[in-house]
Amino acid sequence: MKRASIITWSIVGGVVVVGGIVTAVAVAASDGGPDAQPSVSPTASADATPSTTPSPTVEPSAEPSDPADDGSAAPAPSPSPTSAAPVGPGQQTTQVPAPPAAGTTPVSVTPFVTFDQWSAADGTLTVGATVPEVVEQGGVCTLTATMGTASVSGSFTALPSASSTDCGSMALTSPSFSAGTWTVSVAYASPTAAGTLSDYEVTIP
Repeated sequence: MKRASIITWSIVGGVVVVGGIVTAVAVAASDGGPDAQPSVSPTASADATPSTTPSPTVEPSAEPSDPADDGSAAPAPSPSPTSAAPVGPGQQTTQVPAPPAAGTTPVSVTPFVTFDQWSAADGTLTVGATVPEVVEQGGVCTLTATMGTASVSGSFTALPSASSTDCGSMALTSPSFSAGTWTVSVAYASPTAAGTLSDYEVTIP
């Protein structure tokens, strides 16, 4: 009888142990097993409002003053004077030579004709002349061509050369020119010299 009770209690203890094991296994299975990752509930972080540091305000610098206001500006360069083109001999002029100085007598000179040329295209007679043994400025050469009652005349500048005063190439243009022999005279006048060549002839074909 006593032995049967021991056996009965042994069976009851085994059932209890088995039931505990089954219960533990069920609990473990419900938790997702040993490999289950724990679920982490995200915690909403508070919205951090960044503090804004105001940037410094840059004041515009004052505009530079005009250098002319303080008188330190360099003066504008003055324009270079434009020299007039030199007037060569043989240029027509209305200049009248100055009279001789009081109490003086102009030196007598005789102009010399160096060439003559006729151009029928524009009706121009050109005569070159020089005044030997006189080297000076301020003189005027006057060329006159005459034939019968027709006369053509003009005054021209004279300039000094190495050993004479040059009348240059004196050109007379006129519709009065016609075929024939024209008598040409060259007169020179200055404050210190005067003279005329009056027997030179030019033939216009």
